[in-house]
Amino acid sequence: MDKIVEYKGYFGVKYERIQGNNSSEVMVAAILKKYKEFTYMMVIGTNQKVCYDTYKYLNLELEDKGFSHRELALRALKFLYSYLELFNTDIGYLNPDDKNKIITFLKGGKGNGQYITYCLETVRKNDTVNAYLGVYRSFFDFLGITDNIFKETKGLYRIIDSGNAYYSKNNSLQVQTYSMNLKEIKINKVPKYISYKEYLDILKVINDKYTLREKIIVKLMYEYGLRIGEVFGLTIEDIQGEEITKQKDTCRLILRNRFTDKPWQYAKGCMKITSPDEHLSDGYSVEGNGYQIIPISPTTYFLIQKYIDETTSPFSMSDKAYENYSKKNIADKVSKNDIYRNSYVFISKNYTPITGGAWNTIIKKIFQEVGLEIDKGKKINNLNHRFRHGFAMFKVLNEGFDELKLSYVLRHANTSSVKIYFNPTDTDLINFAIMQDKLTKRGLNL
Repeated sequence: MDKIVEYKGYFGVKYERIQGNNSSEVMVAAILKKYKEFTYMMVIGTNQKVCYDTYKYLNLELEDKGFSHRELALRALKFLYSYLELFNTDIGYLNPDDKNKIITFLKGGKGNGQYITYCLETVRKNDTVNAYLGVYRSFFDFLGITDNIFKETKGLYRIIDSGNAYYSKNNSLQVQTYSMNLKEIKINKVPKYISYKEYLDILKVINDKYTLREKIIVKLMYEYGLRIGEVFGLTIEDIQGEEITKQKDTCRLILRNRFTDKPWQYAKGCMKITSPDEHLSDGYSVEGNGYQIIPISPTTYFLIQKYIDETTSPFSMSDKAYENYSKKNIADKVSKNDIYRNSYVFISKNYTPITGGAWNTIIKKIFQEVGLEIDKGKKINNLNHRFRHGFAMFKVLNEGFDELKLSYVLRHANTSSVKIYFNPTDTDLINFAIMQDKLTKRGLNL
């Protein structure tokens, strides 16, 4: 019986296939290379040659997709081409006999197949495997191979929606199922949204132990529904008070993308910038395409201004901090606002723009100090996005927002995509039942 063993070496994961007294090594690498502000991705085979089809797919076909989407595709293709080398086959010749072997290879772990023993260190969950299979369907479409094992279907099944917080009528959705997809187990033990009480507890911990920076960031996410990338992408010229709006007590944030933005600073739904010249394009100056406006209260505006004044004062900076702020915190100036230089608002202790990784460490610690549950192991419920979910649930539960109003404040193009934000806890469901009981009794009394 053949044996496939996974090793984690200095240059990444490699596989060895042992066939009797013979063995062969496979090491397919996933490479990222940044050039002129674009991160190129490529898959390189054991022969150290670039798999050109993957290069075109990842950098041309997926050019406008987000970084995380492309990175997922890169990982998936790395494993696909590792499989092709291990089993000495061509991408165009995968057949039904490969289906179980591919699934077993992707799932990882230790076990025996019909003819092969697997000793793989990595173990992947079903939803991860399904995500990779989705990449393969897209990749094969790109290659023009429409008849392939990844697109074999089981047929359609119907999801029935029996009503929701917006009092919608019954409706149903037909979903295509694929024969290779694995059954996913959904575990929703960790609440997906921050309740108002939890938000107040978070603010208390921040006021006691943290700084104005942390307070403003969570405030923008919970009270205004900003995504964390939209917060990190804010620059000095995006914070506008009545001196710019020319209306009393009218303050706002402008969300937009810049050529200088990093992947963790992108504003979803706004035009992506791949060249400085695009700042001058017609589409960039159109609301809803190039930028979005978020009205904020004067209190929030002055809180942000206070933070900016405190962090940018030359009297609070050392020589090294001033050098970092001057040379490493530079954002493209895209408006006519009268400012000397533009820079990102939220900065690290080194006076450079705060990164997503650094912030995630901070917010995780805050959650733990408050006593809020976080995922163990695989991160299913993004901690930052739970604030945006909290913003949505507050609108539904306390302000009676329907789908139309919620799609507007969440800045979604249509109402169907906002249903994902309705994630009631067990307590919410009990309260719904109590409310329903009161309404029923009131009706009977009448």
